[in-house]
Amino acid sequence: MGSQQRTEAIEAVWFLYSEDEQPMGRVYRREGEPAPVIGLRFRHGDGEAEVEIVQCRELGPTCLMRRFRVVVRAVL
Repeated sequence: MGSQQRTEAIEAVWFLYSEDEQPMGRVYRREGEPAPVIGLRFRHGDGEAEVEIVQCRELGPTCLMRRFRVVVRAVL
């Protein structure tokens, strides 16, 4: 019997912004991963800098994908 490949759909996209409103890219989240919450820390960017969510709000969904505007600050 052949091996089965499991594919996970992208469920959400987080549009990241700095505290001074500069766009910082986006993060795609797979099905089953949690929504953004204030205080959550994660690594982002080329240098994999650690950032912390300081503000988030859900935008209207498109194409069955949840969208969030997420403001982050660098963790030193």
